Formats: sequence, structure tokens, C-alpha cells
Amino acid sequence: MPVCVCLCEELKMAEGESAAATPREIQILETPEDIQARREQVLSRYALFKDATKAKRQKLEDARRYMYFKRDADELESWINEKLQTASDESYRDPTNLQVCDSKLSVNELV
Repeated sequence: MPVCVCLCEELKMAEGESAAATPREIQILETPEDIQARREQVLSRYALFKDATKAKRQKLEDARRYMYFKRDADELESWINEKLQTASDESYRDPTNLQVCDSKLSVNELV
């Protein structure tokens, strides 16, 4: 038997098995009460779906706000650490770091 025919037969069997493994019952709606009940079922499932998506959107929005807050807090922490390092530096005591003011400048030019 050729290989392609064997593969085709295996595919057909696999498709048949998967279709048989998940039988789907189709409900026939005959009366107006059946149709109304099905309509209410669909509408209630749709409402549940909308509520779930609204909750998911709120969680995503909260996560986004948290990520922005965390980013800003990390930047602020980095800036504070940089300023603390500068403030703890004792190079200001070294006399070579002092700047000499030119005595020829008037008081108005300094202000």
C-alpha cells in the first residue's frame, strides 16, 4: 500500500475518532417557550461574559497603574541614592575644591 494512502486513511480515522470523542447534542427548539428559554440562557451567558471582561479590564488597568508607579518609585529611589552619595562625599573639605571669587566684581554683578 502506498504511503500517502496509509496517511490519508490514518487521518480519516483520527478525524472520525475525534468527532466521535466529542459528540455534540443539537437541541431542537420547537415551541416559543423553548426559544424564550434558550434566549434567556444566551443573554445570561452574555451578561456573565461582559462582567468577566469588565473585571479583567479592571485588573489589567490596575496592573498598568502599578507598573507606572513602580517605575516612578524606582527612578525616585535611584535619584535619592545619587543625591545621598553626593551629600556623603567629603570632598568639600578639601581646600582645592574652593572657588576664588574675583574681587573686581561688584556686588550688583554677584546678585
